Amino acid sequence: MSQAKKLHSEGVALFRKGEPEAALEKLQAALPDAENNSRQQAEIYNDLGVVYRELEDYEAAHDALDQALGRFLALNDQKGQAQTWGNRGAILEAEEEYEDAVAAYKQSAQMLEGVGENDMAMYVWQAISRLRTNQGQYLAAIGAYEEGVDNLPQGSFKKTILQKILRAPGKFIGNNYDRAEDE
Repeated sequence: MSQAKKLHSEGVALFRKGEPEAALEKLQAALPDAENNSRQQAEIYNDLGVVYRELEDYEAAHDALDQALGRFLALNDQKGQAQTWGNRGAILEAEEEYEDAVAAYKQSAQMLEGVGENDMAMYVWQAISRLRTNQGQYLAAIGAYEEGVDNLPQGSFKKTILQKILRAPGKFIGNNYDRAEDE
């Protein structure tokens, strides 16, 4: 294992343990050792953006994500780009830039769906739904969640179950409307 990869892994582990300052040190130390590996640099910058967001250093978070996105674009790595957009959405949400956050989240979800990462995209749609719920925009929250469900693969078990859950409230209030029958 390269030194950069080792430091990167240690940084991620420290972040998961709730030690963002220590994680930041490891990730920053990993960057110079990864200078000949654009993919690894992109991943480190992406993780740095997450750590900076946790530390509420939003300017540094955006700068790190700009670095990550540039590298993922050069690599034509759409999954990496999508993950970076999702992280940017989280930063914008933390900054209370809600409409920009939703736009970034949607960019992420659509890109993830484009590369077949539908389960990951569903998490992003759920983030939009949570954000809209927190804003008291309940119909928009339901709409975001439904959009995520609609974009899951046809016939998948997860899609079938989630569609049934989404139809349940209408059945309880006497509405026999069944969205799936309309499709």
